[in-house]
Amino acid sequence: MMTGKMIKINGVEESFPADATMFEEFIDGLSKKLSAERRVISCIKIDGQELSEDAEKQLKTMPLEQMGQIEVETANPADLAFQTLNTLDQYIDRLVASIQRAAAHYRGKNLIAGDAYFAKSIDGLDLFVQTIGGVKLALRIGLNTQIALAEAELISVMNDLLDAKRQNNYLYMAELLEKELTQNLGEWKTTVFPLIRTLTSS
Repeated sequence: MMTGKMIKINGVEESFPADATMFEEFIDGLSKKLSAERRVISCIKIDGQELSEDAEKQLKTMPLEQMGQIEVETANPADLAFQTLNTLDQYIDRLVASIQRAAAHYRGKNLIAGDAYFAKSIDGLDLFVQTIGGVKLALRIGLNTQIALAEAELISVMNDLLDAKRQNNYLYMAELLEKELTQNLGEWKTTVFPLIRTLTSS
C-alpha cells in the first residue's frame, strides 16, 4: 500500500498511479501517458538529485514507497531536440580535439596513444550520428540533400578510416583524421546546424 506519497510533475503534485508499485512500472506508465500527449520525460530527480541513466537502471525494481521525493520534468521532443542541437557545437569541438590528438600521435609513430584517441573518436562519432538521427526524427526533418550529403560523407570517411586501420596504414589515417574528418565536422557546425534551425523555424 502506498502511504499517500505524492510525485511532482513539472512542479505540480500528483498522486502515484494505483497500478504502479515499482519504479520501472511508474516510469513506463508515465512514458505511455506522455507519448499520447506528444511529450517525453526530460529529467527525473530523487530528493533533488538528478538521476543519470545508470542510476535509473539500478532503481528499476525498487518499490516506490521506499524512494524519496520523486520529481519529473517533461518536454516536447522538438524542444529537447533544439537543446541537443545547441550542445552539439561544443561536442564537435571536443571531438575534433580527440581526432587531432589521434592524428598527431599517429604521425609521431606513438601508436598506442594514437589508437586510444582513435577509439575514443570513433565512439564519439557513432554517438554523434545517432544523436543527429534522433534530432531529425524529433524535428520531423525529411530528406534534405545538404544534410544527406554531410551524413554520407561522414559515414564514408569513418569507413575509410576503419579500412586504413585494418591495413595499419597510420599515415593515411592521420591524413583522413586531420583533413577529411575535421573538415566534415566543421561543415556540420557552420552549415548543417544553421540549416536545420532554418528548416524547422520556417
